[in-house]
Amino acid sequence: MTKKKDRIITFILVLIIIILINAIINQFNPSLDLTRDKVYSLSKESKTLIKNIKEPMSVKFFITPNLPPPFSTYEKYVRDIFEEYKSKNISFEIIDASKNQSLANQYGISSSQISVLERDQTQTKVAYMGLAFLYGDSIETIPFIESTEGLEYRIDTVIRKMIDKNDKLKRLENNLNVYYISSPEIYGLLPIGAANLVPESIMQAVNEANKNLMNKVVFTNINIANSEDEIKNEELLKKLNIEKLKWEDIKDEKGNIVANKGSGYFSLFLENGDDIKELSTASILYGDFSAIKDDILKNIDGMLGIKATVGYITGHGEPPYFDIPEQYGGNPNDRYNSFTEYLGEIEANYNYQVIDTTKEDIPSNIDALIIAGGKAEWTESELYKLDQFIMRGKPVLFMISGVEMDENNPNSPIYGEPVLVPVTNGLNNMIQNYGLTVATNMVFDEYCYRSRREQNAPEQMLYYVPAIATENINPKSDITKSINAILVPMVSEVLINTNIDGLKITPLFHTSVKSWTETQNISSSMSGAPSDANRLYRRLIGAVSEGKMESAFLNKDIPNQSDLANINRINSTTDGKIILIGSYDIAKNSAYTVNRILLMNLVDYMAGDVGLMSIRRKGAIFNPPYKGLNLFGVIINPEISKLLVRIVNIIIVPLAVIVFGLALWNSDKKRRKKIFEKFNNAEKE
Repeated sequence: MTKKKDRIITFILVLIIIILINAIINQFNPSLDLTRDKVYSLSKESKTLIKNIKEPMSVKFFITPNLPPPFSTYEKYVRDIFEEYKSKNISFEIIDASKNQSLANQYGISSSQISVLERDQTQTKVAYMGLAFLYGDSIETIPFIESTEGLEYRIDTVIRKMIDKNDKLKRLENNLNVYYISSPEIYGLLPIGAANLVPESIMQAVNEANKNLMNKVVFTNINIANSEDEIKNEELLKKLNIEKLKWEDIKDEKGNIVANKGSGYFSLFLENGDDIKELSTASILYGDFSAIKDDILKNIDGMLGIKATVGYITGHGEPPYFDIPEQYGGNPNDRYNSFTEYLGEIEANYNYQVIDTTKEDIPSNIDALIIAGGKAEWTESELYKLDQFIMRGKPVLFMISGVEMDENNPNSPIYGEPVLVPVTNGLNNMIQNYGLTVATNMVFDEYCYRSRREQNAPEQMLYYVPAIATENINPKSDITKSINAILVPMVSEVLINTNIDGLKITPLFHTSVKSWTETQNISSSMSGAPSDANRLYRRLIGAVSEGKMESAFLNKDIPNQSDLANINRINSTTDGKIILIGSYDIAKNSAYTVNRILLMNLVDYMAGDVGLMSIRRKGAIFNPPYKGLNLFGVIINPEISKLLVRIVNIIIVPLAVIVFGLALWNSDKKRRKKIFEKFNNAEKE
């Protein structure tokens, strides 16, 4: 009886000790992040950002409970990462969105339809999984978390934006003005009742925007019905540079006149002193007044310098920046050749503006430029504008090649077979003044992308799409140190101009030692490397040039300008910065997923957001291992390495546990046998 009582007491004591240890562990919440990219730990940059929060910030996580994988893992990740974010000034609250849908919608958290597997059937379910950030009078959201990839980057971007916005709005001395200028004639073109509806709706949009802007925006409705009104508002009309709209008779499908010939004013402007932005009136025509609020908030971010403004140059045949939906006559295959994914992500993180240099100057608010391809020649006037942009110390990303494929060239050895012809748009001649240029060739590489169109078909080597491995990527550059693989289709070699002093040239990535180039005929290179080994060597295809630069128009006349323009011309800079990639196909939708981290790092670098680059890589979908396994100094092929890791995880580890368990069981069996024999012999004696 005593032995039984002792066992019960011992069991209870052990149970109490286990419970106490578990309680202590939960109290201190220790964790060990063994992931390669430290996905479940905050980066140094995030910790520094948290310290800069001067006022309380509340983060609300709206979640539909009991979601299936992978959303359940997303939920756990968000909970874990905000345990790291929580501080004296950051509070984190989890809210059941199924019971608080109106509150979620009020904060701008939207539901999304997800597919779930229930009872062996795929069903659609409406779910919430979004974050709302409250700081001062501002509210920012991450409406729906579709993946944990780059989530820390998105969170940091939101927090930093809110801190900057709060500080700058507090220091703003004058109010911002929204002017709606219209004439009665305009409302004859709009639906009945628009004369009252439009101004009231714009005012409501401004009031909604003011909730995030400390009521710093003032709305003014200006009605210009006659010449007296024009004279009364002449100074403002001149300042805003408003032109009167004119239209001819408007007829319906049957030829009946529905609106007579006329003229009038119809404009919407945002003004902050001398900084003036024209807002789109298209949303008014479509009745989408919430878009006006978004437009106001976006432009104010640019005015206050909260987010850098990145410009995308058009007008020379550059890749499209928008896709035409198929139902409106668009070709679905055109989407592969557009830049919509890249530019869409830029717009999500920065202010983004399309600039047609054939029709307009480069606006003064642009902080960085992207120039991608384009076959049409730049005029001297356009090149001068670009040169002066660089001379002001503003960075430019050039993604240009030295050649293009021409399938209809008469010099082709076989009719219809493409040949390479030089690109003569004028950019290459100019940028050599800044230390870099592209060669008039195309680089091929044995280490390339392999395509398999059908499941059991053999792989096809696409030698014109070099696959850049880790050993050929600069690990010391902020742009590329977190990158493990890049695909660069249709790329030209980048050459360094060594005749310029005061420049710092930083190589970003090279092709492999088994790469070669072609300048015209490419048919032989499509099937493999040349027999001449002397043609095979590593080639630079991406680099940064920064430092002291002289104008490409130094000691030259300014094209299409008067002599007065010489007063403002800049002949040199000590802060010049250009990035040159010998391919623009690298950023097309067809290659964007693979190159996403690199391409966004390039924009971050130009915008000065170097600290955030290392965060983006966390949880990246495409960022393969650095190399294969290193066994006794021998690097194993990456594919074989993956197989070995699977074997270890699936077979070796469980087998080791079983063997260890059997060994313990056998040892315990022998120990009990010895004890039994010892006591049995003692009883016999």
